[in-house]
Amino acid sequence: MVIYLCRERGSCQYKANPFLVPNKVIYGLDELDTIKYLLKLTLDKILKQNEMLFYVSCFSEAADKLSQWRGYADDGKGLSIGFNAEIIREIASKENLLKLKKVKYSIETLPEQVSKYAQSYLESINFAISKYNMRETYFSDDYMMNFFHYLNTKLLIQESLFYKNPAFEEEEEWRLVLNEEENELDKSSTDWDYWYSTADNKSALTGYFGEVFPDGLQFRSSNNTISSYLDFSFKGFESELINNIYIGPKSNLERNDIDHLLKYYGYGEIKEINKSNSTYR
Repeated sequence: MVIYLCRERGSCQYKANPFLVPNKVIYGLDELDTIKYLLKLTLDKILKQNEMLFYVSCFSEAADKLSQWRGYADDGKGLSIGFNAEIIREIASKENLLKLKKVKYSIETLPEQVSKYAQSYLESINFAISKYNMRETYFSDDYMMNFFHYLNTKLLIQESLFYKNPAFEEEEEWRLVLNEEENELDKSSTDWDYWYSTADNKSALTGYFGEVFPDGLQFRSSNNTISSYLDFSFKGFESELINNIYIGPKSNLERNDIDHLLKYYGYGEIKEINKSNSTYR
């Protein structure tokens, strides 16, 4: 907890929240530590937000890697499906509906836009310091969230979806993200009635969005909570969508099982269906 010195003539009082003193920094902190404190304050507020929704699908360039089988394919009992990247890119780019990007594992590759808004944020701190209004600017929940709404949603959150800790670099990941610049989704303010698809009514989503997500918003139980998701439709691309399939090292599935399932859903025959070369021993 940071303690501040109250500027009252003839008395000094200590309280729980910091504010600026005549040297233009938070009492007990130098200029750099003041900025660090305010950055942490903003980050804490951002992380506590739970109203914004982001829809992401993850892929990998690594078709048959043991660490991937263990972490993402029911511990080797699942399948690795090789999608046609050009088809995914074609669907994503139409009407700017989705963003398909390779995940970056180094902060050194942060885009210019991130640097731009980071600089603006630091300039706002300096402005608050110069005007002695830091309490009103940075310790007001309403003002903080309104002032940095664009920064929080478009930059710190959405852009961060394409960055990951370098420890995960071996995953060689790509992410397909619903474009929030075109579709701002919020639990409270979005008119979700148009998105729901029930037994009695189909979703009212129209245009290309409704074509790609014809079943609208759906729900499932996961990790002790309720998760919403959008079921991607590949109608019209079935014959070209899947290049190959690997059967997990611990899977009991046979090629014929997969062939039958693919034909049932209209995907036809996939020539390259192989057992994984990875082993657990």
